[in-house]
Amino acid sequence: MAYSINSLAYCSNVHPGADLSSVISNIQQHFVSVKNLRNLNDMASGLWFSEQAAKQLRNQASLNDFKRILQESGVRLTSLNGFPFGDFHQAVVKQKVYLPTWAESERLEYTQSLASILAECLPIDECKGAISTLPLGYAKGWNTAQQQQSVAQLLSLVTFLADQEAQTGKQIVICIEMEPDCVLQHTHELVSFFTEHLLPTANQQGIDSEKVLRYLGCCYDTCHQAVMGESIVDSLQAITLAGIQIGKIQISNAVKATIQTRSQIEQLTKLFADNKFLHQTKVFSHNKLIDELPDLDMASLEKVRLNCSDSQANNNELGIEATIHYHIPVNQSAADLPLDFLSATQSAILQTLDFLQVNPRIRPFLEIETYTWLNFLQQDNAQQQTKTQRLHSGFAAEFSWLEQALIERNLLKV
Repeated sequence: MAYSINSLAYCSNVHPGADLSSVISNIQQHFVSVKNLRNLNDMASGLWFSEQAAKQLRNQASLNDFKRILQESGVRLTSLNGFPFGDFHQAVVKQKVYLPTWAESERLEYTQSLASILAECLPIDECKGAISTLPLGYAKGWNTAQQQQSVAQLLSLVTFLADQEAQTGKQIVICIEMEPDCVLQHTHELVSFFTEHLLPTANQQGIDSEKVLRYLGCCYDTCHQAVMGESIVDSLQAITLAGIQIGKIQISNAVKATIQTRSQIEQLTKLFADNKFLHQTKVFSHNKLIDELPDLDMASLEKVRLNCSDSQANNNELGIEATIHYHIPVNQSAADLPLDFLSATQSAILQTLDFLQVNPRIRPFLEIETYTWLNFLQQDNAQQQTKTQRLHSGFAAEFSWLEQALIERNLLKV
């Protein structure tokens, strides 16, 4: 089954929006403009609601008003981003994006609220929706008790979602999104979490595996596994062979740097300086992972380079390769980047689409996620109106690139 052009979405976490009025403003100011640039009457959207915004929609009157706005704006609400709980655009986010963890009741309550909202707002002709969520929590300091509590809460969520589908006829799938430096960052960790923790515990509680796998799945972020240095095809095959459904794919593109000198590190860290978000960095030498940095910074990366130079003696002509969790526009390749030692993980997107081409039964929601667009625009001295126009045209260019890649693989109806 091919995708329709209006089923492709972008994730609204690129826009600041800590409350409901901001979400509505983003729809009317940004979403509608991008939809019009794409010459569409309606368009899928992967909206992001903070906990505050989700709480405001618990009132049925507010939810009815919101559904009317969705219809008037041409929004086909098919998926939500349930990863950031609080304000994703405060001055400093960093590790706070992973709070509350899946070991805390607030995460369960928030996700249940999102599932209720999405079930109410799904298009009439759509019986399934997807919500991405964090991979349990940040790995540093994670313990067995938190792991067990996360399993318990996710299984409680399964029961909630099954009851909700029985009442509404809408299947909402909560999709765990692997991310560098989190509890589940490698594909084998996601698979073992399902096969060695979730499913055995569910069976002990009398919950069928099929029920768990109907409501819990994977959100596959294409750049995350590229940053980890994983084979995209092997990763996707391992997930599907384990019976884990891929409910959503976030189409994203990250940065790679081949580094030989201190000067290159200075240029790299200056170009991608960011006080707001974490940019986890994995360092490879001769295709082998040699170090993992919690964030991109000059001193740490230079230390790795020097250590690698010492260990390789006279055989350091290849230098080191760093993969950086920094989302850049999906249509950018090495030729579009300002430093000649940079490239992109764009091939991971194409390999993911190749996988979908040869696996026609797998049709997750597709959502472009370039949440750092505002970082790029802040470097521009243009007036706000011009920046907004550039943002919208940037989204449209990303969609054009993705559409062409899908067409080349017979994955898009034209």
